[in-house]
Amino acid sequence: MDNTTVLGTVLGTILIVVGIKLAGNLSTFINIPSVLIVFGGGLSAMCVAYSADRVKAALGMIKLCYLAPREFNYMKLISNILMTAEVARKEGILALDSRLAEIDEPFMARSLQMVIDGVDVTVIESILNTELDSRANRHTDAKAALDFLSSVIPAFGMIGTIIGLVGLLGNLDDPSSIGPNMAVALITTFYGAVAANLLFIPYGKKVEERSNAELLYGEIIAKGTMAIAAGIHPRIIQERLLAFLSEKSRIQFNELHLSEELGQGG
Repeated sequence: MDNTTVLGTVLGTILIVVGIKLAGNLSTFINIPSVLIVFGGGLSAMCVAYSADRVKAALGMIKLCYLAPREFNYMKLISNILMTAEVARKEGILALDSRLAEIDEPFMARSLQMVIDGVDVTVIESILNTELDSRANRHTDAKAALDFLSSVIPAFGMIGTIIGLVGLLGNLDDPSSIGPNMAVALITTFYGAVAANLLFIPYGKKVEERSNAELLYGEIIAKGTMAIAAGIHPRIIQERLLAFLSEKSRIQFNELHLSEELGQGG
């Protein structure tokens, strides 16, 4: 479970509920017609705009926002690439074949398999970049659908407001209808604003953040693999890959490797 997503959703909901309770009666903000107009209308619009697979992928991303994210240990990845490069330099490329079974990252295993098979570096680069671009496009498509939903939901809130006002003005001679119609008119706008700003816009940002982390991991693998295939010295590979990390992470990486070298020397 992603604690930050859960915390943000729960905390935001609690603060809104407490604010409503302090200002009046919570039950007045529960309106089924408003829910149908805002959420039903928003989902229907997304179905009109996108294919069933795209809608399913976008809604699946909402679920993933609440699940624990995959952890990407960039420093460990770079260490593994450097060890692989060292083996290739000392024992030859074919010596990597025995190490493939130890690699639990499928993308890295496929990349190294091409290196072992003697595929040209430019061909490897083209294949890896195509896979990374395809992965990025899938994430972008899902985020675009969520962004679309976050943009139309407030509009359906306004549609609900118009429906409520039309019902109100059309029944001014019936005092009993004024309250329900006014509730729909105002609460649909409230639902649309809350749903967009507390849920769907943040969902899109969360998807983007996780996508960027995954793509960075994949890009490090691609660059490292191509460097190994090109026969570049491990020290140069290290500097190239550390350039992807922050200054703080680079310092931590160098300190970690210095302590390991001292330990081995002792």
